[in-house]
Order: sequence, then C-alpha cells, then structure tokens
Amino acid sequence: MATKNKSAPSGGGSRTLNYIILVVIAVLVFYVLVLPAFTPKGAPTTSTTTGGSSPTGTISLTPSTDISGTMVTINGQALPKNANVTVMFDSTLFRQTQLNGTCSTDQTGALSGCDFWVPQKTAEGTHTVVVRVGSDNLTAGFTVPAYEPPLSTVVVTLTSLGLGFVTQMVTRTVVDLDKERKMRAEVNAFNKEKREATLAKDQVKLDKLKKRELAMRQEQAKVSTARLKVTGITFVPLLLVYYLMATFLGGYGVIVAFTPIPIPVIAASTLIPGTYEVSLFWWYFLSSFTFSTMLSRLLHTTT
Repeated sequence: MATKNKSAPSGGGSRTLNYIILVVIAVLVFYVLVLPAFTPKGAPTTSTTTGGSSPTGTISLTPSTDISGTMVTINGQALPKNANVTVMFDSTLFRQTQLNGTCSTDQTGALSGCDFWVPQKTAEGTHTVVVRVGSDNLTAGFTVPAYEPPLSTVVVTLTSLGLGFVTQMVTRTVVDLDKERKMRAEVNAFNKEKREATLAKDQVKLDKLKKRELAMRQEQAKVSTARLKVTGITFVPLLLVYYLMATFLGGYGVIVAFTPIPIPVIAASTLIPGTYEVSLFWWYFLSSFTFSTMLSRLLHTTT
C-alpha cells in the first residue's frame, strides 16, 4: 500500500496556490496603491544657477533622496575655479566644520566629495539645498521619504515575512519532502557504509557500492532539481518586490533601519554616536534570510 506524502495532504496544492496568490496580490496592492498615496514626490537631481559668470555650472546630490540624519555628497562641474564652497539646507547654513571632505573647487572648476549631514528630524518632503561657489548660487532638491525608521523597518520586515511564507508554500507544493528526506537518509547510510568499507579495505564491498552510487546520484539529482525549481519560481517576485520597495521607500540605497552594533559593510556609522544605519538592500537580505530559516523549520520544509 502506497504511503501518502504527509507534507502534501489531499487538496493542499490548491490551497497552497491560493495562499501564494493572496500574498502576492496583497504585496502588490500595498506597494502599488497604498504606499504611493502617502509618499511625497521626489525632486529631480538637477540644479539651477543664479548670478555670477558661470551659468552652465551644475551640482548633483548623492543620494538625492534619503532619511534625515544621513550623509549627502555634493559633486559639481563647470563651477568657478579654486573657489570655497558654502552649503545651506533650507534655512540652515553649515559652518565649514560641519562639512566633510574637500569643499572647494579645483583648478578645472570641479567639485568632488563635499559631504554634509542632513539635519536631524527634517520633515518629509522636498527640501532645497543651496550651494554657493564664489558668486554663484546653485540649488538642488533633496527629498526625505515618508517612510523613515522605525516605520520603514517594519514595512521591509513584514514584506520579507510575507515573501518568506510564499517561498515555503511553493516549496511544499513543488518539492516531494518525504522523498527528499528518504533520499537524504539513504545517502547518509551509503556514505557511512562506504567509509567503513574504505577503512576496512574491503575491495569487494567497495565495488558493489560503486555500482549503486551512480543510480543513487541520479535520484539525488532529481530531488535537487525540485529545489532549483523553487528558486526559479520565487526569484523574480523577490526582485520585483525589491524594486517596488526601492521606488516607494526612497531608493535602492535608502536607510531603512538602525542598529547599535557596528557591522562591517552592512551597518555604517551615523551622526549620532553609537548608532549605525542599515540600507534597504542589507535589511531586506537579512530579514528574508532570517524569516526563511524560521519558517522552513516551522513549516517543516527542511530535510
């Protein structure tokens, strides 16, 4: 009598598909309809110049959209040569000690790597950055998104949780978990038997095991293919949601979370001592990995 797959009960496939469709629809509605209604429109990263003798001069801000308290870099071209730079954010004039990097143009009129910190508690929306170079005033827009930590932290975390659930449901539908567990047990037993035969120098047994090994590897490849199918099915939605989050949270590198622990590469220092910022990419990656691991154990999709 055939043994039923406990991980895929009768009717479970259709229910799983319904869960997947509902979660995907919920995520799309949230990012396409709900978030845009509350997200301020970003200003383009262009600049205007008034006064002076170099109306062709331009500046750019990197990033041009991010949370308050973040560091912004000013770069410029075709500006007055060998001139000092002053920066004003809305009505706040930064002193030279509040600017980082080289805040003066070179002999070609280029400005590179002049940094300033966006004032803390700056309200959401578009703000004006005025850069004075010699007798020229150049302006550019900087946008503070509506979703700053901790709200952006929660948004990304819940999104990762939803997508993690979808991934596990796809796994339960596509992968024969009972067969995978059985295959893993057989492989472990085979490897143990092979080690023992090798240590005992039992060539007759090793020859018999070698004949079995090819068939076992072929069956193992079939089981592994199902896992690859799960990756293929879920990879595009993961990228799509990342694109949607970047669009509505303020950009691919926007800061969405803070940590009190310095983490190389992942968490950068901020203006506030003892506080480190985590970008959308890293928080999305860490959240997705964490919830995928937790859900795989809760839903028994690991073998």
